[in-house]
Amino acid sequence: MYGALNRLEERGIVEVQSSKPMRYRALPPGTALEKLKDNFISESEDALALLKEIYQTQKIGAREEAVWTISGVKNVSDRIIEMIRGAQTDIIFAASYPSFHEIAKTYPIFENIKGEIINKIEEGVTVRVTGSRSEGLEEITKNIPGAQIRAFPSDKSMASGGLLITDGNEALITIVSKNVNTSICDLMAIYTSGDGAVSIFKHFVETEWDASVSV
Repeated sequence: MYGALNRLEERGIVEVQSSKPMRYRALPPGTALEKLKDNFISESEDALALLKEIYQTQKIGAREEAVWTISGVKNVSDRIIEMIRGAQTDIIFAASYPSFHEIAKTYPIFENIKGEIINKIEEGVTVRVTGSRSEGLEEITKNIPGAQIRAFPSDKSMASGGLLITDGNEALITIVSKNVNTSICDLMAIYTSGDGAVSIFKHFVETEWDASVSV
């Protein structure tokens, strides 16, 4: 019993009177709960700071050209949003967002991506989108004011997927597929932040951009 009381004292939710025998008094429930919440938040913040330090150290030390596969609409959407939120200067979609625009009709979660793009434009980040006219670029122009939209000069494009590149240091290659049984679209992606791979994809996207015409 005394061991349990000592632990409660360490957590600050009982008071101890130095007497013989020792006397313990519980704090009011509201006060005790606030102390527990404050302790939890403080410990969580300390843990997060340490984890961030470890994570950044490993990220800086990881020089290999790592490539990651991401499966499922929710997981791909989360990574896209993470990339967009982290962008500081430039976001390029090559035939990607038009495909997402279509898949959003089935999975409303992709509507969140549009909002994130608009937020970045308001922050001054350059957003460029390329695709084919058949993919509804005119509608995207209306929905995302401020984005630079260009169309391929022909209908030959990556309509089944595309590329997203942010700040020239992260790349996401998406593949849109249909379930043969349900005809519902699904999504997978390949992600990399390796300098070599990203530079190749960026060169490809910039070439497509230069060959496209304004909408």
